[in-house]
Formats: sequence, C-alpha cells, structure tokens
Amino acid sequence: MKVSRYTLFVDDYPEKGESIAYHTRTQAMVKLNHCLRQTLNRLSVVGCQLSDFDAQTQENLKALNEMGIVVRDEEEEKERLEDFFRQIKYEPNTVAFEVTILTTYKCNFRCVYCFEESVKQDVFLDRQTSEAIINWLIKRTEKRGYKSIFIVFYGGEPLLNTEPIDYISRKMKEWADANGRRFNFAIITNGSLIKLALIDKWRKIGLDCVRVSLDGDREAHNKKRPFMNGSGSFDVIIRNIKSIIDKVKVGIAGNFDTENLESIPRLLDYLEQESLLHKLDRIGFSPIVPRLGKLNNPAAIELESCLAFFAKDGMFDATLWLRREFMRRGIKTEPGMAINICPLIMEDGGVAIDPKGVIYKCNSFLGYPEFSVGNVLNEGFNKQQKELLEIDAWRGCPEDCPYVPMCQGGCRFFSYLENKNLTDICCKRAYFERICPELIKLDYERETVKNNSKRVPSLSRGEREIKKKVKDETARFH
Repeated sequence: MKVSRYTLFVDDYPEKGESIAYHTRTQAMVKLNHCLRQTLNRLSVVGCQLSDFDAQTQENLKALNEMGIVVRDEEEEKERLEDFFRQIKYEPNTVAFEVTILTTYKCNFRCVYCFEESVKQDVFLDRQTSEAIINWLIKRTEKRGYKSIFIVFYGGEPLLNTEPIDYISRKMKEWADANGRRFNFAIITNGSLIKLALIDKWRKIGLDCVRVSLDGDREAHNKKRPFMNGSGSFDVIIRNIKSIIDKVKVGIAGNFDTENLESIPRLLDYLEQESLLHKLDRIGFSPIVPRLGKLNNPAAIELESCLAFFAKDGMFDATLWLRREFMRRGIKTEPGMAINICPLIMEDGGVAIDPKGVIYKCNSFLGYPEFSVGNVLNEGFNKQQKELLEIDAWRGCPEDCPYVPMCQGGCRFFSYLENKNLTDICCKRAYFERICPELIKLDYERETVKNNSKRVPSLSRGEREIKKKVKDETARFH
C-alpha cells in the first residue's frame, strides 16, 4: 500500500502530535493520531503490504483506502483518477438540469468592471425565442432523464424584461408537474427593480431564491455599481431586500478588488445592524477578474491588472481574511476546499442561453458567438461542444501535483486569459500550496463548530469513525 499522491497533510493540528489528512479527489477529511500518522509515513518511504500490520491498523488502512487517502498501488491510483475524470466528462447527471437564461443583455447600471461591457445590447428575450427555449429544455430533460430543472434568470439586468421569467416559469412548472419532475428557479439581479408583487406572484410558480449583488458598504458599493446616471444604488437595493426577505430566500453575492475589499466587514456589520445578516440565505464575495475584449477581438483582454492580484499575496490574504470574518460572525459558509469542475469540459451539466437563443457552457463567454455550443432552434450541440470535450488539460500537469483533481489543469476561461487558448494548462500550484493548508484548518474549524456538537471524524488505534464528504462545485459565475 502507499499514500495517495493526492493526499495532503496538516501536521501538529489541531493539537501537537495530531494530523489532518485531506484527499483532493474524494474530499475526505480525517483526523489522525500520532501512531497512524507514523504508519502513513512508513508507507510513504518503503511501501508495505496490508498484512504487515496488526488487525486494528489494517482496519484503519482499509478505511483510508475507501477515502482515497491510501491506495493499494500505483495502478489503482491511475485507474481511480482516470475514472474520476471520465465521470466528470461523460457520466450523466440525471438529478438536476441547471440552466441560466438571459432575459436581456441590457442593464440599468454602469458598473466600473462590468463583465459584459463589450456585449451590452438592447436585446430582449421575446415570446418566440422563449417558446423555442421551453421546447429545447423539455426535449433535453426527456432525453437525459433529468428529475428536476433549475433555471437561473440572469442578464444584463433580468428584471428589465420580466415577461419571459413569468412565461417560461409558468410553462415549465406546468410541464414538470404533469410529468413527475420538480421545477424551481432563481433570479440573479442588481436588486434595483425588485417588486414585492412580482415575488409573491413568482413564488407560486417555483421561485426559490433571489441573489442580489452588493459590493461592500454604501460608499464602496456606490463607486463600483452606480446607476447609469451615476447616482448611488445602495439604499435602493437595501430597501428592496427588506421588502422581500421574509417572503423568499435572499442571498448576496459581491465582487471585490483592492479598492473595496476592506469595506466588506463594514457591510456585514451594517447588515447585522439592520437585522438582515442572519436572515440572508447565502453570502459570498469573489475577486473581480479580467474580461474578454471587444466582440470582434475577444483575445484583447481588458482589466488585465486584475491578474496581478491573483499572482501576488492579495488573493491569498483576502480569501483567508474573508473566511475568518464570516466565521467570526457565524455566517454559513461553504467548504473552502472544493472541486471546481469546468462546465466547458462536461458533456452534461448546466448551460447558459442568451436572449437570442444561443447556448454557451460558461457565463464568461456569453455574447461571443465563437464560443457558443449551439442554439435552441437545434436539438443537439454544435461541433464546438465536441472539441471542448476533447480538452484534457490535466494530462499536461506534473505527475507529482496533488491538486490535479481540484483544478483539472485550471479554469478554461483563465487559460484563455493567460494563454489565448482553451487547451493549455493554467497552473496555480504555487497558490494552492500556500492556501490549502490554511483552508483545511478553517474547514476543520467549520466542521467542529457546526451545530456545536459535530467534529471531524478521527481514525486512531482505538477508534474508527469515518465520514466521506464529496462535493462537486462548478464555478459558473465570476
């Protein structure tokens, strides 16, 4: 037996002599005592047979093998990794069909970093295209055998064109109810046009949650996300959140850079003062990233200075600082260690449909037809989808890199930003090496604090308590 190359260790934590083992493919996390850690050290140096150990250690090693933390041999390691990537790419997800639908490319804000600046148009999803989308969704659901459909209405600003939200949701709800499926939808909005009457109406046809963008406290947000006329939007958004938060789940998603990062705790304090913080369903903040160039020249990347933030200590420090700020306030957080699956390399999985009915596999490429994978007027995908499926960037990664299952050779959008193509690796190993031990510690603390009674499972000579947690997350929004 041998320790998997995809196992990470944080030693002398949470106490001296103890260790946390974490597997980047299975996302299993387990606490080890000193004796078992020494056993794994021995496996790393000389390799052993299972029969070389006493009965209790054999049981522990079998448990660790189930988690992926140890493997029988190199052949098993390779087979598990190949099967993992095969499942990501081709294994049908019959549980949920997630679809993003843009009701328009138009927006009533003038965000200084707008991700869709080059594709903003007065284009609105009409009834004819809505019908085509409904037909495409139903055929796709029946063909792939999905048990549920979840639509995210997006933009531009989706509430500038509410008719398709109402029409598509009603039709899909009726079809789902008649065919034994589940249907729900969400709205991602800048929050300025929220109306309680709309929320009350949409709750009856499947509205699950509303996600609103806030980029810090009043001053910071108004600088980043003003109305078209330059006036501030913060107070309008807060008023609208207050009007609906007791009716539907509301989440907040913000973006940050060096200018507004320090305003986020002030926003959290303000939300708590307004009795909103712990009513919110989910809160998250992401770094501002570069965007594609003009429509006729997407490779002429704009806002490239954002990449410097990733390359230096900024991203490392900001990620840990924000997670600690969340935990200190008792805000629910997702695990920091996660598998981020690129939707471009998945045969199944979510899609995004723009107001013209053009289909994309990643929101970052919306509006650029050369990156589209089809149109709702056609049942299948185009040849671009097949070419994307043939991308196996991870095969170009160093064999000794333990982070390959987490990043799969890197985000394809970031590969385009850095390499001007979708196929090369986009290596962030140096960043992972710095941040993963700290994120593992924070995830351990998160697990032990949750419900005031849970703790991370331990494996020791006198104890076998196993918990395997696997969570696949697709990074679909920047």
